[in-house]
Amino acid sequence: MGMSVKDFLTWCRKHLILVTVATVVLIVAFGYVNVQVLHMTSEPEFCHLCHPAKGFGALAEVDSWEHSGHAEAGVSCLDCHGQPGVFGYMKAKMGGLKDLYFQVTITPEEKRKILENPDEDLVPSLQCLFCHTDEGNKQYREEHKYTMQLVEMRMLDSVKNPEFRMRKGLPDIMEETFVGGSHFDHAFHIESFEMECNNCHFGLIHREQSKTDRMNMCLVCHAENEGSSAPQLADCKACHEAQVAMNEGRGAKGVAGEYSLMYAADIDCEGCHTGAETGQFRPTAETCVVCHEEEYVDIFNDWASETQGQIEELKVLRAHVETELKEADTRKRNTEELWALYQKAIYNLRFVKNDGTSGVHNSEYANMILGSVKTDLNDVLKGLEQAW
Repeated sequence: MGMSVKDFLTWCRKHLILVTVATVVLIVAFGYVNVQVLHMTSEPEFCHLCHPAKGFGALAEVDSWEHSGHAEAGVSCLDCHGQPGVFGYMKAKMGGLKDLYFQVTITPEEKRKILENPDEDLVPSLQCLFCHTDEGNKQYREEHKYTMQLVEMRMLDSVKNPEFRMRKGLPDIMEETFVGGSHFDHAFHIESFEMECNNCHFGLIHREQSKTDRMNMCLVCHAENEGSSAPQLADCKACHEAQVAMNEGRGAKGVAGEYSLMYAADIDCEGCHTGAETGQFRPTAETCVVCHEEEYVDIFNDWASETQGQIEELKVLRAHVETELKEADTRKRNTEELWALYQKAIYNLRFVKNDGTSGVHNSEYANMILGSVKTDLNDVLKGLEQAW
């Protein structure tokens, strides 16, 4: 005969220590397995099962993320789609159950309609400010100081500014006005007009937006406030700081250059951006032949492809260097000077990227800057190889 419940309870009382240890082990194992399942179902690879398309827009959310600056910085799905802290994480996971229910109960057409019309507060401003500002990060941590200390479930929970922001080469958007290569006062727009981040950055990752689209967003608002301090279309230099600096051969840290050929010849912005008045803000290689011979198109393309190729190589090297620096930090090595050199390198790399022309504004200066970036990143690696 099998053991009865009474016999089992008697056995447990006789082996109380063994039963207690076994129970604790089972509870810990159960908790560990569940946490790992939570993490596994929070990875982009899992999200890809329901968002498998390529490109931008509905169903292509994972692919569009993979080609974004957020992916490059290691910012994953739940880092934006769930508030910081363990409760924010769990709330997002519970919301995911609703998404899973829809996945199996609604038609593909209904799903696409939902994805094409997301809630405007899908990623509230507080989550943007948590990573991109020091004060926003500090305020949220103070208001949730107990829950934020429970456990770190993803990268977002470990973000502490200014350290995180500076190590990613990011400006404090509420303190600095040189952001993304342009002069833009976030604090003024947010505090004076009560704007939310998604008013300008709605669909930032998952919707294809050209620089022309973003330029038009600015111009529409500024045109409505003509006569105020809002720069208008003709006030190019008021906003495009990186582009002006690149043309003048300045702006990069530790790298001095000279005026570009066009700028030195007093060719102003409209000399190349001939379609700006009609909404065609970006010139093409064909624009060059208005003043130059046909062969100049090849020169334009060579400049752009050479610079872009260097940028892609440096992005890989940058990621490797950041990983090595973090590993050195875990071993309690003194990396302060190496982090400073790394931050200088990514500032200069972003400067070239933010110019937005793949070096065409000032090819010689752009190449000098990228050369310095490569040297600095390799010097960081050499520093890490040295004895402690």
